[in-house]
Amino acid sequence: MKKRLLALSMAMIMVAGTLTACTTEEPATGTEATEAPVEGGEEATEAPADGGEEATEAPAVEDAATMEAPDPSGWDESMKIYAYSWNDEFGSRLQMVLDEYPEYADYVEFINLGVSGTDGTYQTAIETAMTSGDKYPSLVPADNDVAKNFTEGVGFMPVSEVGITPEMYANAYQYTVDYATVDGDLMAVTWQATPGCLIYRTDIAEEVLGTSDPAEVQEYVKDWDTFFATADTMKEAGYKMVSGPDEIKYAMWDQQTQPWVTTAADGSETLTLDSSVTDYLETAKKLYDGDYTDKSSMWSDGWNANYEGKVFCYFGCTWSVYWCISTSPDSATSTYGKFHICQGPVSYHWGGTYVCVGEDTPNPELCGFLLYELCCDKDMMYKISAETADFVNNKAAMEQIAADGVIADPAAVLGGQNPVEIWLQSAPGIDLSNATYMDSAIKAIIDKASEGYNSGTYATADDAIQFIKDEVASGYTNITVE
Repeated sequence: MKKRLLALSMAMIMVAGTLTACTTEEPATGTEATEAPVEGGEEATEAPADGGEEATEAPAVEDAATMEAPDPSGWDESMKIYAYSWNDEFGSRLQMVLDEYPEYADYVEFINLGVSGTDGTYQTAIETAMTSGDKYPSLVPADNDVAKNFTEGVGFMPVSEVGITPEMYANAYQYTVDYATVDGDLMAVTWQATPGCLIYRTDIAEEVLGTSDPAEVQEYVKDWDTFFATADTMKEAGYKMVSGPDEIKYAMWDQQTQPWVTTAADGSETLTLDSSVTDYLETAKKLYDGDYTDKSSMWSDGWNANYEGKVFCYFGCTWSVYWCISTSPDSATSTYGKFHICQGPVSYHWGGTYVCVGEDTPNPELCGFLLYELCCDKDMMYKISAETADFVNNKAAMEQIAADGVIADPAAVLGGQNPVEIWLQSAPGIDLSNATYMDSAIKAIIDKASEGYNSGTYATADDAIQFIKDEVASGYTNITVE
């Protein structure tokens, strides 16, 4: 396996300051979002893949392989492991496992570093802890935006070395397996899946479209051509389709047809931007120029305010539905309970947390069992979903959640709609097989290019693409830009 260190650290530094989060008490699924994760000039509304393509995800496995709980008899202080994170989300999920297995409580200590998970400080803290000789990091979660910096970096071992087999992880969504696999080795596992969706106002839908039913609204946004036709209808009725032109970025970026950074047999790397970059630039420009938005930027005050304004929809995901819709029952302009979700034009993901294992852990057996319980065991993952509203990375558990009609209290913002069925439809279509360790850094540059293209700094999409190439060439000398 090729290990990267310097390039990864540089990539993290590049995205520092461009990652923000929605305000939540407990931001589930690594909610820090990339703000600032080719040639050709095809029409942007034709190139991206449809959201209606047939899923190839394997069906749920009811008899997935299990792991025996290790016997702690004879263990001493030397068998204690330390689990780290940048916030308390991983610790709270880990505690749910320890509550079921209190015999391990004395052998696990969780350390919340209380730092940003994506700006480089977390990686530096983990690297320091690994070499300090005290409280060695055995379990290390990583935010989706920078997870490949860890899985492709030094200091971590394949999860197979702690006993996690493909048969145990059989119910994981394929995109999470692809994302965490390096040179054929699964380097991390995750307890959560984060399929995207379209969050829309039901009152506006009823007024303009004559329906707020998710299946019927989906027909108005089922692909990008239809999406823009509906945007015209919304504009005529006095509404903005989305809050800002960058709203679509996660949906667009997940339509990659090839890796943005390719690696040759000799280890040399080349920037190979595909049509998804141009598609995003052109589609965001169309939204901007067509007056389909009020030109607010994601996470800005205006963007938040538009949840109670004259904006029809937002592109969201599992965690954003529960923790980022900015309205409340007590607001004077409350839209609380006036939202539903549907799949939208394409399948995509947003966020997530992957857990790695330090290669020098003193207790690989316990690491393996904790990861099995947290990320593989159907019953434990059902419990996590039912109690925390996580959409867990276990098809069998989530299908059971749907069959049982379990709905989290925060879904009150959706007027009682249970969003699980929509996410079950969307998750199998997510494809991260083309993701690379540089994607978050490149996305930050693409965002700047898009802002410049929208404002007129760059006259054409080709000019904006050249800016991206120039930024990569100057910032990442290890990557060849053609």
